Amino acid sequence: MSSELKEIDLKEIEERYFFGILKDVTGERVKDLNLTMLKGDASDRRYLRVGYRKEDGIGSVVMMVLSSPSHSELPFINVQRHLRKCGVAVPEIYYYDEKKGFLFLEDCGDITLEEWIKEKDANTVSKYYKRIIDSLLNIQIKGSDKSIGDCMAFNLRFDVEKLMWELNFMIEYMIFGLLNKRMDNGDLDEARRYLLDLCQVLSDQKQYLNHRDYHSRNIMVKDGELRFLDFQDARMGPCQYDLSSLLRDSYTILDDELIDELIEYYIKNKERIEGVRIDRVEFRRAFDYMSIQRNLKAVGTFAYQKMAKGNDRYLKYIPPTLNYIKVNMDKYKAFDGLKKILYKYLFNINLCSSMTN
Repeated sequence: MSSELKEIDLKEIEERYFFGILKDVTGERVKDLNLTMLKGDASDRRYLRVGYRKEDGIGSVVMMVLSSPSHSELPFINVQRHLRKCGVAVPEIYYYDEKKGFLFLEDCGDITLEEWIKEKDANTVSKYYKRIIDSLLNIQIKGSDKSIGDCMAFNLRFDVEKLMWELNFMIEYMIFGLLNKRMDNGDLDEARRYLLDLCQVLSDQKQYLNHRDYHSRNIMVKDGELRFLDFQDARMGPCQYDLSSLLRDSYTILDDELIDELIEYYIKNKERIEGVRIDRVEFRRAFDYMSIQRNLKAVGTFAYQKMAKGNDRYLKYIPPTLNYIKVNMDKYKAFDGLKKILYKYLFNINLCSSMTN
């Protein structure tokens, strides 16, 4: 086995364990086992590719290693089953070893949407994003139908409390933590009042099933086909939540013209499916408001990775994410007060100098 496994503490697992699993998955004996650590996301889950050789060539599966084994149904398994019923292209689950906390999944390859679109022309990018929006509408509309089956996500929602928790998380890890700034009590209280108003507007929107991390690093492209990953934190929320994650993505910056085109594509198809006319001005306002909240939350996550885990590979995504926030706040007079406070403590920062103070 690869020496790369030392950091994940799998040394005690014998090769025959994997051979047994793979025989069940493939229906035949395999040989030449090869385990490779995969680049993970910002969570505590870790992933390995289990490669093997069989009679008609080579194959592989992905093994998800949970941070701790669970003896109740995993959200990943529950949500995956629901999304598959809805026809969403999520990876197949081959086997779950509950005792060890190992989940064996379909290998969706290494090419994320983020990487795939870099060498593609504008027409191809637009075409694929429209396919991704088609899948999003399927998740949100068909996926919200409770008659299809029981899904854990139906019992979770982006209410005021949850949305505000995420924003307080940003204040704690970005402003107090990474930037090492202390806010005057008056400024802190006022900022939280403005943020609470934002959360109330969002919480009042109609609720749909949301993937929750619907962005370019959780969408794989393999042989021209799409696969959607990292859906285990799905919950109910505004339809604009996942749409803003996709179009105001910290990792992949899209042209404003394309964003406008894709929003209109989403609206027209949502109208067609639901048979209800959508007020475009109100929809765009909710989209921009949701983008502000979602991007502030992302900034907090990037800062948390550095402050709590010593992981600085997300820091470079903070400036473009802050720019999203500023651009959207500039559109609405309702954010004038909050903007003034954020310019004092969050915007116009130099991350390099902040890190050395």
